[in-house]
Amino acid sequence: MKKTYQCKGCGNEVVSLMKPSECQVCTGREWTILATSKPINSGDEPMAIDKDIFSSFKFRSTIEGYCRTIGWNIYTIDNKMAVIKFDMESGSTQTLLILKYDSTLEFSCPSGLKFDEIDEIPHHLSTLLLSQNAEYKAGFWCIQKISDKLFYSIIHNAEMSLIDVDYFRMVVTQLIKQCDEFERHIENLINS
Repeated sequence: MKKTYQCKGCGNEVVSLMKPSECQVCTGREWTILATSKPINSGDEPMAIDKDIFSSFKFRSTIEGYCRTIGWNIYTIDNKMAVIKFDMESGSTQTLLILKYDSTLEFSCPSGLKFDEIDEIPHHLSTLLLSQNAEYKAGFWCIQKISDKLFYSIIHNAEMSLIDVDYFRMVVTQLIKQCDEFERHIENLINS
């Protein structure tokens, strides 16, 4: 059943199937349950997979609809991939890729750190990022190959049946935020 969760820090309310990991307003992690709504399969609100909203023909229109609802502009999109660019408060631009694989969507945010060969990658930094993976509810760090380059990227894979506009917003926001913080940290280390 869906529940209404209220953030104890700022009072923000979220209606969701699962307790949110983090408040989108204040990043608080403590919640109070206010109300419980009807079960998911009540007939009024089919899950995403039941609506077939991410089929190859509807992938594009679903992503466009979600972004329009949230107020995000899409950089490029086709029936299997979408690219969204975000101008961050730090002054950088984060690029988020959404790829459709069978019943799964892959959300990927490559960092600005890229390498030509696996031997060039600083393994100490890789170990640090792997240890941070255990702290994340959404996303994990990996080395991703894009156009013959190796990037540190933060990725989240989700079954399409779990994705609604709120989940979509949470995943994208978390990934771009973590990638931007990582890049700022690396930039500070280089400049110090």
